[in-house]
Amino acid sequence: MSAAIEILREAGDGAAVPPCDRRFHYVPPWRAATLAVLTERVLPSVAEVAARYASAARPDAPVAADETATLIAACAYVRLRGARDGCTLAFGGLPPEVARHARTERMTVRAALECVGWFNANQRPLTRVDLAPGAPGGAGAYDGALYGPELARRYAPARPVTERFNDVLRGFATDFLGSCRVLELGTGTGRLARNVAPFAGSYTGIEASRAMIDAGRRDGLDVRHGDMMAMPFDAGSFDAVVEHESIDFCTEPLLAATEVERVLALGGRFYRVELETAPAAGIGRLQEAITARLAEMSGGVFPYWTKGQRQRLHGWLLRRGFVHRRIELARWDETRTLQGWLQGLVNASYPSFSGIDERAARSVCVELAHAASLGGLDTRWPGRAGAVLHEYEPVDRCCPKHLP
Repeated sequence: MSAAIEILREAGDGAAVPPCDRRFHYVPPWRAATLAVLTERVLPSVAEVAARYASAARPDAPVAADETATLIAACAYVRLRGARDGCTLAFGGLPPEVARHARTERMTVRAALECVGWFNANQRPLTRVDLAPGAPGGAGAYDGALYGPELARRYAPARPVTERFNDVLRGFATDFLGSCRVLELGTGTGRLARNVAPFAGSYTGIEASRAMIDAGRRDGLDVRHGDMMAMPFDAGSFDAVVEHESIDFCTEPLLAATEVERVLALGGRFYRVELETAPAAGIGRLQEAITARLAEMSGGVFPYWTKGQRQRLHGWLLRRGFVHRRIELARWDETRTLQGWLQGLVNASYPSFSGIDERAARSVCVELAHAASLGGLDTRWPGRAGAVLHEYEPVDRCCPKHLP
């Protein structure tokens, strides 16, 4: 745990993130002091409750009012980072699976263990401490804050994949991965894995969402449940680590960067694949208008998770002595329905972010598209797409003072 705090402290608590404006509220990085409070004060209090009720024989018996308050406050802390780092708007309060328990003065033992399980799933990758509470009867395993079934359901529509992009991925695998032992971070529903795995010496994926793993395993992929911030692999296990925009959903990318460095074998490389899209100018203006409207609906800003995560990872790797190359893999023309160009905005409205429901977000898209004379959501519009590869290669150095 102290290592995680030192990593954040070394990076600087004042790490730059894009400024909030009238449209976007960017989630700031964890701070070393906030993480220390989580470890030294919040975690022990939850562990006491978990130990007290893990083997309780009466799951419907009530727990004490102060224990109820302790668990709700702990879940709020890990969700909102103490409610002092500006994250409140980004998540709209507690998640539904915890908020329903907060409406009672005294939770049942079953509800208390559900809260402990949710808290544990979110704090474990940060602290490396596993509370391992006894799961209440009939309860399933818990995913982290952003990784539930709702995200899995909306993920694929938000990121439409064309056969052209699949061809680019297969070319990347052929040219760069060869016979490597490959690890993919954040496999998602497997859109990169399906194209990479057949060309790798071996393929392993790690994914935090069980719902997404279920989709990937239907394709016969070897995907392990876990978090990229605390991976269950030995040091030097892989020749190549691959990531495709999953870092955008990582709670703390600096911890993921240290894990990448740890699991890479000597001479191994880290590859990040980014898909870039540029719709027609009119659609770009429509996206701005939709974002502004959703911002008004969500209380003045439209919560946004991803901005700053890639830059944070990139800066840390460079400071660690990795050499970076940006490689443009391909550019091509692409035609999508208007819904295809806008779907990402609809998906970004799901309750884990702003509390705007999917139907309301979709109706905003329809209304403003008609007002801009762009037609219905099934209207097809042209644009450009491209795939960019970021290659990171660790370089030996004689001492920390002589970075490349």
